[in-house]
Amino acid sequence: MSRFAFILRVMGLSDLAQGYDEVAGKLRKDQSPEAVFAAKSWVARSFGNGSGSLSDRYVYSDGVIDERLNAEYEALLHKLTNFANGA
Repeated sequence: MSRFAFILRVMGLSDLAQGYDEVAGKLRKDQSPEAVFAAKSWVARSFGNGSGSLSDRYVYSDGVIDERLNAEYEALLHKLTNFANGA
């Protein structure tokens, strides 16, 4: 989650990145079933819906897609989707 937060900051989504950092910090301190459920719920809500959702975004650098960072973003988004869906 912390690496995903870093990438979100690169994308200009600092507020959302802060949320991911906070959720990651809470999970480092508490891995109880309740804390994990709360984290999964928050992550699922963070994705958004429709146009502008996290799955609709790309990582840009100097006006072009940053292929390396965008691939990492997509891989992490996939992992977080699985986490939010209970996998």
